[in-house]
Amino acid sequence: MLIDSTDPQIENKLLAQERIYDQLRHSGELAQASILRFTDTGIRIGDNATMMQFGLLVYPSGGRPAFNAESQTAVSDASRPKFVTDSTIYVRFNPADLTQVAIDHIAVTGPKTTVLICPTCGASQTLSEGQAACSFCGAPLPTITNHS
Repeated sequence: MLIDSTDPQIENKLLAQERIYDQLRHSGELAQASILRFTDTGIRIGDNATMMQFGLLVYPSGGRPAFNAESQTAVSDASRPKFVTDSTIYVRFNPADLTQVAIDHIAVTGPKTTVLICPTCGASQTLSEGQAACSFCGAPLPTITNHS
């Protein structure tokens, strides 16, 4: 990891924290989290990433209560638009110490789908984008307008 920082104390602190996060990514418990806020630290990591700090709301599995946490990670310039308030990401955390939370990966959102019943043959089907005919009988399907 290349860090563009002139302060060796900052560099050492970031590297020590990253070792904890690496351990959590291998052995921590996986959970979904929502990004509550994020801050660009201004610290460049190599040529194409910035260290970002995140305020998170973590949702552990098993009906356990959600909790607030802080974490940081290097975010590539290309991925930065995906990390926005209210985005869902995945984290790994230490159940014995809820202050130890590492960002694991961002959630991948699948395409929006619509289920429709063909008026000609009555077959139920999930429409793919741009689909205009029934997958079963080939009859034209009604046009669906997306209001989002």
